[in-house]
Amino acid sequence: MGGRRNNAKKTVLNLLIAVTILAVVVFLLFLGPAFVSTTMPNDSYMIEITGLSGLAVNGTATVMIPVPANAKGELVIFEASSARQPAGWRTAIRETQYGKMLAFTTTEDYAQDIFVPSGEFETKEEPRLLVPVLATPDNASVAEFTRSSGGTYTTVGFLDGFVPPENATSISFDLEYQGGGGVKHLIKENIWTATVNTAVPSTTSGFVPVPAGYHVIAGGINL
Repeated sequence: MGGRRNNAKKTVLNLLIAVTILAVVVFLLFLGPAFVSTTMPNDSYMIEITGLSGLAVNGTATVMIPVPANAKGELVIFEASSARQPAGWRTAIRETQYGKMLAFTTTEDYAQDIFVPSGEFETKEEPRLLVPVLATPDNASVAEFTRSSGGTYTTVGFLDGFVPPENATSISFDLEYQGGGGVKHLIKENIWTATVNTAVPSTTSGFVPVPAGYHVIAGGINL
C-alpha cells in the first residue's frame, strides 16, 4: 500500500516538474524576448497650416504655433534639435508673452502653406501637451490636467505681416503631437496626444486663442 502511495507521489512530482520545465521553455521561447526587450518612447509633431498660399507679405510675415512640452513648460522636441525648414520659411523657437512658441517667418512676396513632420526617440516618460496653455477645464493646474484622461483646453496662435486680402479666406491649423508609447518588460506606457484643428480668418493679426484637445491612452501589459 505504502509503495503505491510513493509511486503516486513520484508520478505527481514528475508531472509537476515536467509542467514547470515546459512553462520555462515556453517563457524563454515566446515571452522571454518580449520581457527583456525595450522600445523607446517616441515624440512626433505633425504641423500643417493651409490657407497661407497666395497671401501677399507686407515685408516680413510671421506665423507662430504652440510647441510640445511637459507640465513645467520644458520643450520636448525643438530644444535639442531645430525644426525642419519648410519651403519659403525660416523656423525658430521664440519667447513670447505667453511662453515659448515655434515661429515661422518669411520675406517672400507671397506666402506658402506649411507642412512639417517632426519626430524623435527619447528617454523621458512624462505627460506632455502643446503649450502655451492659456486655460484648462475647471482652472486645473497644467500638471493636474496632464495627469487626467484628457479634455479641451485653450492655447494660442499668432499671425502677422500679411496684406489683408480683398476677399477674406480662412487659415487652417492642423497640429498633432503624440508622445510616449514606450515598452519595457512587457509594460507599455501611456500615449499622450494633443491636437489643434481650427481655422481663423486670413485678416487675423496678432495672438489668437485657439482650442486644443488632449487625450491619454492608458498603458498596461503588452502581450
